[in-house]
Amino acid sequence: MTQRATIPIALALLITTLGFASLIFVQEANAPPLVYGAYYAGTMVALYFGVRLWLPHSDTLLLAIVTLLTGLGLVVIYRLTYEVPGVENLATTQAGWILVGSGALVVTVLLLRDYHKLFAYKYLLALVAVGLVASTFTPLGYEVNDARLWVQVGPVTFQPSEFARIALIVFFAGYLAEKRDLWAATSRSFMGVQLPALKYFGPIALVWAASLGLLVFEKDLGSSLLYFAVPLLMLYAATGRIAYVILGGLLFAVGSYATYLAFSHVQLRVATWLDPWSDPNDSGFQITQSIFNIADGGITGSGLGEGFSQTIPEVETDFVFSTIASELGLLGATAVLLVFLIFVYRGMKIALLAQDDASKLLAFGLTATFAMQTLIIVGGVTKAIPLTGITLPFVSYGGSSVVGNFVLTGLLLVISEKAGKRFAGKEASYDLEKAAS
Repeated sequence: MTQRATIPIALALLITTLGFASLIFVQEANAPPLVYGAYYAGTMVALYFGVRLWLPHSDTLLLAIVTLLTGLGLVVIYRLTYEVPGVENLATTQAGWILVGSGALVVTVLLLRDYHKLFAYKYLLALVAVGLVASTFTPLGYEVNDARLWVQVGPVTFQPSEFARIALIVFFAGYLAEKRDLWAATSRSFMGVQLPALKYFGPIALVWAASLGLLVFEKDLGSSLLYFAVPLLMLYAATGRIAYVILGGLLFAVGSYATYLAFSHVQLRVATWLDPWSDPNDSGFQITQSIFNIADGGITGSGLGEGFSQTIPEVETDFVFSTIASELGLLGATAVLLVFLIFVYRGMKIALLAQDDASKLLAFGLTATFAMQTLIIVGGVTKAIPLTGITLPFVSYGGSSVVGNFVLTGLLLVISEKAGKRFAGKEASYDLEKAAS
């Protein structure tokens, strides 16, 4: 293992350590339990070196980015909860979820090195995804804040949509790669847009409509937007036809308007987005407090632990970015967004280097859902778009989101391993040819 390879992970751990040191020594917070730091640092170091051993040609910079984002999340969650009675254990709980997520990544890496086997079960995965989304309507499902998003199995509660979207991306990648030529060239048309025969269009439309419809009735607006946008982007990546994006945009506009008319909670979200100041003490309280906090941060921030973002309800889940912007300022918030951008860049690079169409589409879809999730939540807390209530990947508090994104990262790693091994072989052949000449 080269020293250069360990620099990113060491830097991520150093930044996290400095964050905790700032809270402990500057803000006079109580030191977190030793087991808390052991969970995080020990888990991420072991995970990093384990992946380097199992997947020597993979893009392990992704793990350094994950370490930095999860570490930042732990610092912010600890800062938000260490003086709040009844929720002071949230940071320790999040560290436990990081441990579970790391285990899920290890299982993904060990069992799915030949991830192409997944495409043979694409239709089964589509059914599993729809079943997961529908499971919230069973007796196991329950509502939180008027949204029926959760399932409880014994002592474990989780959000099925976080895992269903990964299964759907595998389905769409396998199906679009298999039928790519039929989607790219066809003589049928609708509103001037050429479409494939119904027997090819039907499976993707049914799965898409079923998952979207269920999510809308669950009042999960953020996931609904993700489930609509990511397959549309994958369809464009597979065919290169902008007409599909235009048609999808029109359908999205019609569906959004119909949803607005049908559901009062959607009308309330839109009204709050347009004018949160009309009811700043009730429906507009969260977003107005978010705007105040971001404005208070200015360029350099008020300092870690010095903001007032604890006034925002559910701040550790939906509004973590508001805390970052408030206490680290525009510079800190921009730096965090750049870290997310690096993750997206590496994911897109993996997609470009992958050898076959299905792998390219899978890497693209996984990266697109990560990027869209970040864009939707940051746009929501800054009032650029209506607030949808999803989490900031790896940073926000939430077990389902953390574990799901670790699985997503594991799939990107196994895809990058095949691409990296192929290019390593080419470089070795080139070196041999150069030596012979």
